[in-house]
Amino acid sequence: MSQKTSGRTTGVRTDIQGLRAVAVGIVVVFHFVPAALPGGYVGVDVFFVISGFLITAHLLREIDTSSGVDLPRFWARRARRLLPAALLVLVLTVGAVWMIVPTGFKPSFLNQVAASALYGQNWVLADQAVDYMAAEAQASPVQHYWSLSTEEQFYILWPLLMVAALWIASRRRSTHPHRAIGITIGVVAVLSFGWSVWQTAFDPSAAYFVTTTRAWEFALGGLTALAVVSRPAFFEAIPAHIRSGMAWLGIGGIFVSAVVYTGETPFPGYTALLPVLATIAVIIAHDPVTAWSPRGLLAVRPVQWLGDVSYSVYLWHFPLVILAPFVLKRALTGIDLLVITAITLALAWASKNWIEDPVRIGLTSSWRPRLTFVATAAAMGAVVAVTFTGVGAADEQVKVSQKKLETLVANQDPCFGGAALEPGSDCVVEPDTAAVPDPALVDKSPERCITNTRDDELKVCEYGVDEEDADHVIALVGDSHAEQWLSAMSMTAEKREWHVKVLTKASCPFIGVPRDEPEKSDAEVATLVDTCSTWNDEAMDYLDEHSEIDTIVTAAKSSNPIEPAAGESWQDTAISAYEERWSELPDNITSVIAVRDTPRMSSDVLGCVTVNGKRAATECAASEDDAFGEDPLAEAANETSDSRVSLIDMSGYFIVDGECPPVIGGVLAFRDTHHISWVYSSTLAVPFGDKIDEVVEADAS
Repeated sequence: MSQKTSGRTTGVRTDIQGLRAVAVGIVVVFHFVPAALPGGYVGVDVFFVISGFLITAHLLREIDTSSGVDLPRFWARRARRLLPAALLVLVLTVGAVWMIVPTGFKPSFLNQVAASALYGQNWVLADQAVDYMAAEAQASPVQHYWSLSTEEQFYILWPLLMVAALWIASRRRSTHPHRAIGITIGVVAVLSFGWSVWQTAFDPSAAYFVTTTRAWEFALGGLTALAVVSRPAFFEAIPAHIRSGMAWLGIGGIFVSAVVYTGETPFPGYTALLPVLATIAVIIAHDPVTAWSPRGLLAVRPVQWLGDVSYSVYLWHFPLVILAPFVLKRALTGIDLLVITAITLALAWASKNWIEDPVRIGLTSSWRPRLTFVATAAAMGAVVAVTFTGVGAADEQVKVSQKKLETLVANQDPCFGGAALEPGSDCVVEPDTAAVPDPALVDKSPERCITNTRDDELKVCEYGVDEEDADHVIALVGDSHAEQWLSAMSMTAEKREWHVKVLTKASCPFIGVPRDEPEKSDAEVATLVDTCSTWNDEAMDYLDEHSEIDTIVTAAKSSNPIEPAAGESWQDTAISAYEERWSELPDNITSVIAVRDTPRMSSDVLGCVTVNGKRAATECAASEDDAFGEDPLAEAANETSDSRVSLIDMSGYFIVDGECPPVIGGVLAFRDTHHISWVYSSTLAVPFGDKIDEVVEADAS
C-alpha cells in the first residue's frame, strides 16, 4: 500500500472516511425509516471494526517507535476527541426532556442520560432488554449512546490489553511484540465470538448491547491492523484490480446486510460476520485507483464531508427524531424527516467545527493528561449531577401524578373507562377525548405480581379480606394476560369478601404442555420451556396443597403457541391440554373460570396515542376482526365436559362501533400492544366481579 495512496498526504484515509459516511448513513436511514433498511443497525458494526483497526494501528506505531504505550496520553486524547460533543448533546437533551417530554417518561430518560454520561448505557439497555415489563418501552433520546459506551469501554481496555501483551513478550525474549499482541487479540476474538454466538442464541436481547458480544468485532479490526502494519509489502503487492473487487464486495456486503437483515435476525452472533468481514475487505483494499474502483463513490466531496462529521451526525440524529413527535404532537411525516435530516447535518457541522476540533487541536491539546482527566471528570460529574437532580424532581412529579390518578380511579365517574360501555348506561363514548393515564404513566401500576420470563420462582401475592373471613378464596392463575386483571380483582375483592391469591408468570399459560416460539432460537425456547414447565408444576403443587381455594380464574395470551402434538395445530393441542389441566385440579376447586383474551392493538399503539392526543381513539383504533383472533383457552372452556369450567367474555368492554379504540371513556385502555392498562382494568372491577360472582353462585347451587 503506497504512501501516495489517496488520503495519505493529509493523514486521513479517504476509503475509511467513506466507510464512516456509509455507516452513519445506513444507521440514520434505519432510525428514520426502518422499513427502508431493516438491517441498517449493521452500520454500528462497521464503526466498531474501523475503531478496532485505527486504534490498534495507532498503538502499534507507538509501540514500534517507543517500545511502549503512554496510557495517560492515549486516554487524554480519546477524551478530548469524544467527550465534548457527546456531553454537549447530553446536556441539551436533559433540557429538552424536562421541557417537552411527558412526566412519566422523564425518570427513565434522565437515568439513561446519566448512564450515557458515564458510558455504561449499553449495560443499562441490556438489563432492560431482559425485563419483560419493559419490552415495549418508549425509546429514549439517548438510546443510541449504547454503541458509544461500548466504544469507550474498548478505548479504556484495549491499550491495557496491548500493555499486557508487551509484558508477556518482555518475559519471553524470543517472542516478538507483534506476535504477542496478535496472540492476545486472537484469543479475545475467539472467546468473544464464541460468547457472542452462544449468548445471541440464549439471550439475544441482552446480547445485542453488551460489550462482551461485540469485542470480537474490534478485535478483528485490530488483527487487520496488525497484519497490515507487520506485513505491508504483502498487502502492497495485491494488484489494484483485485483490491477494487475486494472493495466492491465489501461495500456490497455491508448494503446486503442492511437490506436483508431484520429485527428477527439473530444478531450479533455469526450473522455479524457479513458486515464485519465486508468492512475489513474495504479496509484491506485501501482505496485502489482503477477505472472501476469504488473510489469514485467513497472519495467524492459530499461523502468525505459526511464521513468527517459522522460522529456528530450520530450524536444528534437520534434525540431529534425521538423528541420531535413530542413537540409536534403528531406522527412524523416524510417532510418532517427531511427537515430533521437537515437540522442534524447543520448541528453536526457546527459541533464539529465549534466544539470537537477546537477542543481536540486547540488550546486543550497542550494540556497535560492529568488536567484533561480532571476536566473530563468535572464535566461528566456535572452532567450526572444535573441529571440526577432532574431525576429526583421528575420522580416527585410522577408521584404526584400517580396520586391524582389513584384518587381518580378510587372515585371514578359513572362513565369513566369501561363503565362507559356498561349495557344499559346512558354514557356517550366521545371519540375525541384526552386519555388518562398519560401514555408515559400507563405501565406504572401500583400493584404488580408476576414472575418474569427467565425465572421459575412461584411468586404468590394475596389481596382482599383475611382468608378466614372470606366468602370465597380465589386463585388468579396464568400468564401476564391473567395478571392484567389483578387491578380489577384487587379493587373489588374486599367489597365482595373475597381473598385473592395471584400466581402468574410472564409468557407462561397455566397448561401442562411445553411452550413454543417458532420465531425464537432453540436456546431461547429451551429456557422458556424449562422455566414455564417448572413454574406450572409448582403452581399445581400449590393448588393441591391449599384446600381453602375454591375458585380459579385463568387467562392466557391467545397467540402464544405451545408445542403441537404430531399431526395437530398448536391451537388444537392447546385446547386439549387446557381441558386436561383443568381436569387435574383438586375437588375442592368448584369453579374454574376462563377469561377470553383481550384485544391486540397496533404495533406502536402508545406511540400513536402520544402523538395523536385527543384524536387517538379514532386514529389509533384497530378493527374488531384484527384485534381478536382464535383463542384456544376460550374454545377449551366452551368445549369441555367439565361442569366446573365456565367462560367469561369481556370483549364487549373493548368494542365501540366495530372497532377497538385505545381510549375508552377517557381512559387509555392499553399499556402496550396486548395488555390492558391497570386503570382500565380497575374500571372493569364491577362488571368483572359480577361475572365471577354469577359463575360461583351458579356452581354453588
